[in-house]
Amino acid sequence: MTRFLIIGAVLLSFNTLPFAAGPSQDLKASKPRAYINALRVDTPPVVDGHMDDEIWQKAPVAGDFVQDDPIAGAPMTERTEFRILYDNEALYIGFWCYDSEPNKIFARSLSRDNWPDEDDFIHFAIDPFLDRRNGYLFAFNANGSRFDAIINNNAYAGNSWDTIWNCRGSINNEGWFCEVKLPFDSLAFAPGNTTWGFNVDRTIRRKNEEGKWHTEGRHLSTSAVANAGEIRGLEGLNRVSKWEITPFVVGKYQHDHIGGDGKTMSDFGGDISYRLASNLNATLSLNTDFAETEVDTRQLNFTRFSLMYPEKRDFFLKDSGIFQFGAGYYKSAPMPSTPFFSRRIGLTHSGQPVQINLATKVSGRIGKYNIGMIGAMLDDYENLDGQNAFITRVSKNVLEQSSVGMISTMGDPNSEMDAYMLGTDFNYRTTRFLTDKTFRTSIYSMANYDDETDWNYAHGTSLSYPNEFIDAGLSYYQIDEDFKPKIGFTRRTGVRHYGTQLSIRPRTEKISWLRKYHLSYYNSLYTTLANQMESQKHSFYIPYLDFESGYSFSFEIEREFDRPDQDFTVSGGGKVPAGEYWWTDYNFDVDLPDAGLINGGFGYVIGHWYHGEKNTIYARVGFDPFKWLNTSVSYSHNGFELPDSEFDAQISSLNFRFNFTPDMGWSHLFQHDNISDSMGYNTRFFWEFKPGKKAYIVLRQNYG
Repeated sequence: MTRFLIIGAVLLSFNTLPFAAGPSQDLKASKPRAYINALRVDTPPVVDGHMDDEIWQKAPVAGDFVQDDPIAGAPMTERTEFRILYDNEALYIGFWCYDSEPNKIFARSLSRDNWPDEDDFIHFAIDPFLDRRNGYLFAFNANGSRFDAIINNNAYAGNSWDTIWNCRGSINNEGWFCEVKLPFDSLAFAPGNTTWGFNVDRTIRRKNEEGKWHTEGRHLSTSAVANAGEIRGLEGLNRVSKWEITPFVVGKYQHDHIGGDGKTMSDFGGDISYRLASNLNATLSLNTDFAETEVDTRQLNFTRFSLMYPEKRDFFLKDSGIFQFGAGYYKSAPMPSTPFFSRRIGLTHSGQPVQINLATKVSGRIGKYNIGMIGAMLDDYENLDGQNAFITRVSKNVLEQSSVGMISTMGDPNSEMDAYMLGTDFNYRTTRFLTDKTFRTSIYSMANYDDETDWNYAHGTSLSYPNEFIDAGLSYYQIDEDFKPKIGFTRRTGVRHYGTQLSIRPRTEKISWLRKYHLSYYNSLYTTLANQMESQKHSFYIPYLDFESGYSFSFEIEREFDRPDQDFTVSGGGKVPAGEYWWTDYNFDVDLPDAGLINGGFGYVIGHWYHGEKNTIYARVGFDPFKWLNTSVSYSHNGFELPDSEFDAQISSLNFRFNFTPDMGWSHLFQHDNISDSMGYNTRFFWEFKPGKKAYIVLRQNYG
């Protein structure tokens, strides 16, 4: 425990330093920040995508977009303008995306929550706290399809989060146009702030052209709100709804095809939310049910370590960025252990659901502090009495783009043991390194206690230089043998890890058919705590090619070593004996253009694998013939030749969705693998009949 306390004391001392005590200093931008003044209105526009309300013509206009791709700094080849209005209820943004060839505009999707990169589209980021760190990301195409996501510490933090907003688009002989309504009730924001961070990005798909309203370098994404422009003049934003009550009623029918038994069940419950302040929310969920949650994508495991499945439940996804710990995930610095993994709550180790009788959450921001607390009461299951779980995360914004914080968890949803976890982290980020470059570093430490193993520890650090020409990084971490947080996820224990990354990415603007290429090297080395080499991987990309046509190609050579200390079995039944192994494989990968009627990619991997040989063929193909129909097929075949056996492992899926409107869809997912020799079918009808009010019809069936 001493190691943890020393590191924690050092990190928390940042709270007492002068730079953390005074008001936040605005970043000294490398170029003047673009800004637009919002116009307050008494009567808002009708959100229909036709832009014919007279009030739009009275609002200030912003535009002058410049390219990130293909020619950095050049004006975009098609004109883009936008205007912003607001009233007591919402923010209204109108976009005019002019196009000299409107018949070539791509608008092939109506799907909710799909990133519309196969179409012409707009995406914009809002930083309502003006903390230059956190915010929201929204995207849409000319059909008014909607995508929303969280921005945490200037990075995209996941798209499973949904909020209430409206978007309508249209196409005419001048281009495509869209109106957006963002209710203030849907966003957390700092009361009294008259200025919000804001940036807009437009993609013209047929030209593979992308540009921004405010750009300080093509290596900075729209999610980098530290380098965004501003919305000014937002006066009197203090009226928000205090209460929100969302009841639900669920009817279920389960049928056992083997036993012939069937049963009908019904249940009810709901969520009650109270806005403690415009930037702090409390939620109480009674008899929580997740029947509408999307089914997990099947995975095959060819390693000796467990797999991690993503969280998909709305209750845990909302404000999930506040609970993020450490540096997040980068190729040079993957988080080896997650102190809080919300799938531990309400799901057993095998993925079976456990009823959550009551769940509470308080999340938001107060001044420089980011606060998140979750408590959950679980029902009895099997021979285990109902358990409780508690999570607390507090971090403080320091410097210009950095933070320092702590996290704690209590409880074990899958046993009656006492269990505690404490963690502290410091994350530094600047986009002014060497004048205009991005630099990140992180340091963290965690301590875990349970009745069986007493105290165990994990700590690590990383450096990252993610820029346009050079992308490089270093990482190190150590995890004790029995460090296994009961509400977290740890894939590998009893190791020290060393990682490096170097990618050189020149642009080839003098070669008309080639946009850029990469020469990259990644490595990952694991030793035991006694410093004995346990495994290592070296990856060489020679090269990765990105063509002007939208195609891309990569050739990877991978050299790998592993020393399992006991036999293990992989998906498909193959057995790898304990021992020391070196092997090499070769990967050829092709990505198809997003602008094509058929998109996706395919590849082939051939080489050795432990004491045998392995080859893999994989493909994902999307086909969108109409905006109301989106389809995709994926397939992976892994063939193994071992001294004592030959076997293969296959997994495939078919996904198609009928989109009646942007607010109504019917999806179908078929999944099959030859390991379980079963076919899974999941269909879900979704209808948002009123903003924030949803109805679902879900059918799940397993054959085999």
